[in-house]
Amino acid sequence: MSERPPLGVVGGGLAGLAAAIAAAQRGREVLVWESGTIGRDKVCGEFLSPEAEEDLDALGCGDLASVLKPAELRAVALFGAGGARLDLTLPGRPALGITRAALEAFLAHRAREAGAKVLERTPVRAMAPRPPRALEVQSQAGAHAVRGLVLSMGKRSTLDAALALPRASAERPSFVAIKAYCAPTPLEADVELYLVPGGYVGVNPVEDGRIGVCALLDGDARPVWQTLEDQAKHHPALARRLAALGAPTQKPRGLARFGFGAQAVARACPTTGVPLLFAGDAARLVPSFTGDGMAIALRSGRLASLATFSPDPICAYTRAFSRAFAPRFFVAGALHGLLLRPGVFELLAPLVGRAPRIVDMLYRATRG
Repeated sequence: MSERPPLGVVGGGLAGLAAAIAAAQRGREVLVWESGTIGRDKVCGEFLSPEAEEDLDALGCGDLASVLKPAELRAVALFGAGGARLDLTLPGRPALGITRAALEAFLAHRAREAGAKVLERTPVRAMAPRPPRALEVQSQAGAHAVRGLVLSMGKRSTLDAALALPRASAERPSFVAIKAYCAPTPLEADVELYLVPGGYVGVNPVEDGRIGVCALLDGDARPVWQTLEDQAKHHPALARRLAALGAPTQKPRGLARFGFGAQAVARACPTTGVPLLFAGDAARLVPSFTGDGMAIALRSGRLASLATFSPDPICAYTRAFSRAFAPRFFVAGALHGLLLRPGVFELLAPLVGRAPRIVDMLYRATRG
């Protein structure tokens, strides 16, 4: 048993598992509550940015590429509905195309090896202060007292309202997402991004050769495959791509009513002072086109975990989060607004194509 007070982690996704591994490596008792099963498909672009290598190495997971054999992603092509096309080559090391199912199963195995206790199909039902300095987390597995809590519940959670997160309000601007897999098919680039009014459709291979299709669309759209086919009626390049891919190999997944605004980074339980540190999408969701969501999840989870070893975890994590992510959220937000307006892309694509240094600069600005 660790001499340090136990750390609780709500959510067994990338951020939560990174937090669990980092704490367990340092001898801390860790308990993870995951509401579903780990290793299931999720709605995600499944593009792992190269800067994640630093965090994977720190977590003892630097062998990920040799174990899971993800697809290497270097060339990117953006397609507008009016015929504009922009071809880019990612600077530096290649990104990786890897399913969330494979990556999370890999991390969960390493978390358990490090000594963390990972509970699956165990949603947190409530959290209550336990004076003088603990917080009681209640689930079907019982009540457990912790003295630090990393909250990594993804894009939305049944705990949002209780935690007073902005995304609990239905009045906030929202998007929908669609995720599907198609049979292995030759692509024109490693990553293809099709711009449509109010959103975009990304296409890239993953570790087993399948082609992942992930769309972000306006919140009024229905998160079903038919919606993509309807969009393709007004986008010739997207129509050709969907025709070449054929029908999805399994039922597509959909996610509705989520947004990209800031949620929370760190706060203290008002009764006991227990630090509550938010990581991954629970802190803030980066615009999907950056392909940086998985890398941000890994780093924020690790930073949150390391902050719990500080005398002032809230201050330590708030500063670390701001240093790591504030610039990239700012740049990504500005670019996202432009991508949601396909007409702007049609005008700018020819100019940007003649200025590759600008593209490299913007790409690096949305990375760590």
